[in-house]
Amino acid sequence: MKNNILGGLVIFLVVVTCLLMLDDISSEGLEQTTYDSIHTEQIDNTSDLAILDTKE
Repeated sequence: MKNNILGGLVIFLVVVTCLLMLDDISSEGLEQTTYDSIHTEQIDNTSDLAILDTKE
């Protein structure tokens, strides 16, 4: 009995996954979002390093 329930659950999940994949493949009407270009610019040429002044 326990094996039948687990086997049925596995088959159910495989069928649902296949149906979702077929739906995703067959849907051509969805609009794809694309970016034309991404621009980056360097504002300052500063360094974030700490300077330690030590006397030896």
